[in-house]
Amino acid sequence: MALIIIFAIAQVFGMFVIGWIARRLDYLREDELNRWSRFVIDFLIPALMFHSIVDGFESERLGELWTLPIVGFGCIGLGAVTGIVFRLGIGKNHTPEVLSTFHHFCAINNYGFLPIIIIQNLWGAKALANLFLFNLGSTVGYWTIGVALLEIGSMGNAVKNILSPSMFAIVGALIISAAGWSTHIPGVIMNIFGSIGAAAVPLILILVGAGLYPFPVIKHKALVSYLTVIRLLALPAVTVGILVLLPLPQDVKNIGFVVAVMPTSVSSIIMTRRYGGDPDFAAEATVVTTVTAIITVPIWLAFLI
Repeated sequence: MALIIIFAIAQVFGMFVIGWIARRLDYLREDELNRWSRFVIDFLIPALMFHSIVDGFESERLGELWTLPIVGFGCIGLGAVTGIVFRLGIGKNHTPEVLSTFHHFCAINNYGFLPIIIIQNLWGAKALANLFLFNLGSTVGYWTIGVALLEIGSMGNAVKNILSPSMFAIVGALIISAAGWSTHIPGVIMNIFGSIGAAAVPLILILVGAGLYPFPVIKHKALVSYLTVIRLLALPAVTVGILVLLPLPQDVKNIGFVVAVMPTSVSSIIMTRRYGGDPDFAAEATVVTTVTAIITVPIWLAFLI
């Protein structure tokens, strides 16, 4: 299992490097990153979600698996609440942008990209359907709690963000699967969704790598170290402790375990540019926690699964 985790994280960093080189050689420009990121988020990721759920979701187990999105949202809510306490340990010698980014990272981790690689390697493509159902709740939490921690916006903005192409793809795929209509979708359509969806995760990671150019200097050493302990040790311990006590199917718990021990969200580097926060601190935290996760994630999962 340790090799699977190390391989998955190595894949993430390999794509970071490709993006960084592309930015260094001017194949990707600063003003293009947001536009390409929106394309991936609004087109490719929804295609991946739709294909995975329609192809692999076990609709006959909907009575058991309905708890997945609730657990996904609950993990983010738990991180936001405990983040209030953890913020007390960092003092007041930081800008409001850094403080809001720290609290955002307490609530939001890499629930989307790295778990896709890990879960696919551990349990196969069918388990991805459960992850995306889990991420139905995570997505609601991301666009409400996660964004609010970066910038307090209006309720209208929160609703607009929740009603994203990804959310429509998840809900639409669940309706099709539950109604038994998946066999009526032409194979060529499913192949198109599968093909373009397969490009989603590599491309977003390449764009994140391009956003890391030039390589981030760790200016907030003490704060990044503190966040690393919180994100990779303290918060997983609290979340896992609660999951163990809940009367949930084991495969639901397994998805929760994998997501709970993930490092900070790579997409938050992009999100801090759009909604507020400190992009430099976000980049520092993402690099350090993702590297450290090479050690912590295999230990956690060997213990839990």
